[in-house]
Amino acid sequence: MKLPKNAYLILAFFFFVELIYSLFNKDKTHELFFWEVNIWTYRFYRFALVLFIVKLYFDHKKTESLNNL
Repeated sequence: MKLPKNAYLILAFFFFVELIYSLFNKDKTHELFFWEVNIWTYRFYRFALVLFIVKLYFDHKKTESLNNL
């Protein structure tokens, strides 16, 4: 699936906001894919998603700039 370059930044921002919001949550667990997981596991999952989506953004930007040459 090919997304516009800025869509990656919007997705990363959304997941980052959810990560920050979870820091203020006092619960010890969170439901992730229908399972209760430790809140720190959930936070690591969100952080990994943010890093992955930002990497996709920069890869997309790099290939776009190489195609323009």
